[in-house]
Amino acid sequence: MAPVIKRIIIFLFSLLIIVLLLAGAAKGEDNLRLRLLNSKEMIKQELPLESGNQVIITESQEYPRRTYLFEPIVIFDDYDEVMICGFELSTVDFTGTKIIISLYSALFPNELEIQNVVRLEGVQLSRFDNDIPYDEMDKLELYPYGMDIIKNNKLLVAIERNEGSKFAIVRETTQNFSKDKARVLKEFYMGEFDLHVEFVRGYPIHIPVPNNRHYLSRKIEMIDHCLLELKKNEYKVNLPKGQIFKEALHRTG
Repeated sequence: MAPVIKRIIIFLFSLLIIVLLLAGAAKGEDNLRLRLLNSKEMIKQELPLESGNQVIITESQEYPRRTYLFEPIVIFDDYDEVMICGFELSTVDFTGTKIIISLYSALFPNELEIQNVVRLEGVQLSRFDNDIPYDEMDKLELYPYGMDIIKNNKLLVAIERNEGSKFAIVRETTQNFSKDKARVLKEFYMGEFDLHVEFVRGYPIHIPVPNNRHYLSRKIEMIDHCLLELKKNEYKVNLPKGQIFKEALHRTG
């Protein structure tokens, strides 16, 4: 009886070894495939961005109900070149006040250098009902004066209204969002900071932004590749022989 049991054990052990070898080969093949993808292909592998199940709902004493949605921003131009990389936060409270904050690096048409931009927008939603699609809600544009984002007791990002601002504030910042491995963009995407938005001069609203529990490392990697492509495009634009690429950018927008 013992030799039979020994043969069965040897057979099962051999089968396990074969399975592990096959799994290792498959994983190695996947890793090789990923290494062969260039930055642009790595970006597109994560597109389109699905955010339907990424909403975070919180309740606190200050805001009985508020939703948060963190999303990457990746935009290609008509010539399949990366032109915008960043992240966006949308937050809506129980009154229907929606605040949208965008941080991104961009290479705009007619510009030869990458710009780092902060955008703040506020709208008041009417007919606030879950059964009504967002596109069908009536929206009243609000007039924000400025915003501070404070994380770990340090100012992460700030923006103020200037004379050229209308409802949304769009300002270029001296911060370089691709510096320090895109630290500011990634800290913003991680959440867990204090947001101060000023709709009435001198009376900022404090909004505690929670930790982004839908934080995805692959979205971070996508932004890294996006910024790499953006830098390549800036280099092409500034090359002495890059006139064709310049004209391509000028024709977009």
